[in-house]
Amino acid sequence: MKIHNELLSTPQEIQALATALQGQSMIAVDTEFLRETTFYPVIGLIQIATETESWLVDPLRLENPDIQPLLDVFCDPKIVKVLHASQADQECLYTSYGVTATPSIDTAVAASLCGYGDSIGLSKLLKDVLGVHVPKGHARTDWTARPMQEHLKKYAHQDVQHLVKVAKKLLEQLDSKGRKAWAFELSARFEKKKNYEPNPEGIALKLVKSGRLDNRGYAALIELVRWRENRVRHLDVPRRRVADDDVLMDLAKVRPKNLDHLTAFRGLNKGELKASATALLEAIQKSEKLGESELPQVPTPAIPSLSEARAVEFLQCFVRILSDQLEISARHLITGDDLLFLLRRNVNTVEDMVKEGLLTEGAGRLIGEELLAMLKGKRQLSLRNNQVFLVEQA
Repeated sequence: MKIHNELLSTPQEIQALATALQGQSMIAVDTEFLRETTFYPVIGLIQIATETESWLVDPLRLENPDIQPLLDVFCDPKIVKVLHASQADQECLYTSYGVTATPSIDTAVAASLCGYGDSIGLSKLLKDVLGVHVPKGHARTDWTARPMQEHLKKYAHQDVQHLVKVAKKLLEQLDSKGRKAWAFELSARFEKKKNYEPNPEGIALKLVKSGRLDNRGYAALIELVRWRENRVRHLDVPRRRVADDDVLMDLAKVRPKNLDHLTAFRGLNKGELKASATALLEAIQKSEKLGESELPQVPTPAIPSLSEARAVEFLQCFVRILSDQLEISARHLITGDDLLFLLRRNVNTVEDMVKEGLLTEGAGRLIGEELLAMLKGKRQLSLRNNQVFLVEQA
């Protein structure tokens, strides 16, 4: 492989790189960034590779218009972009440049559909699929420091120089299993820009499941999360610097009525309280003005009975056996929560399971009939020689 070790940092170099990439059907993309003291990731390096060449791009020395030719490549529908564990990279590209790499294939997702396990690291994946050994990452490296040391350049290249080759190997395996389209579908979830936009309702929903709030408290929580999400983006600081989740939950429970009450509240730093007291009170008062019929409903937690919990454990063991046989990560088949809902609902066909959202179409094709058979008592688990086997009931 030809390694270009200089950092590309001029508009002319970016245009030349984009031109070199335009004839490719598949390229590898990776980013290095910092996020310790900011809300938005600070992009420090972009790595690009084909199967035969690898480049490093220095985004710190390029204005957004200068890098546009490369962004056009990232959005070119004729070029598949290969990323590993792509969510963080896609977020970095979106918050830095307003684009995500599409169409994409996430090699971590592809590997999980091929039976290599959940969230496999790139180093292990390269070793398992290609027999290539690369060192593990530099988690605490400052990728914005210049000049960049040679050993860091070498590591950065290693993150992408084998990606196209490993992607092709995984896609061959996926094709033979009939899961290639499924891998692209799952990878495309990380391309959606809405994933990286403020989502106060989604955050509040996750928080309310872990703590007790009435409907009015839930409404207050949504408004408080909305305030925080806008605030951290405006200041570009981590959420903890403004207010962590526990503080918002406590505020939603207590719902201070005035400045004196809010000032006495523990958990908010004095600087933030001084800057945002009015906005906080307004957020809480907005929820207080809602009529009972306007309040969002706190979701009822799905708490299994003792017998249901045992049945779910039994079915999870069954699903893990199927996942081993099918060489696919169990999380792509069905979750524990969905197994509980499956026990509670009267479903008689695989189509019913898919329609109810308990199985994806891909999972339905793989395990739907077996799951129905187990629910109807037509399958059993048997222990022999310290191993669990699936047995068909006579």
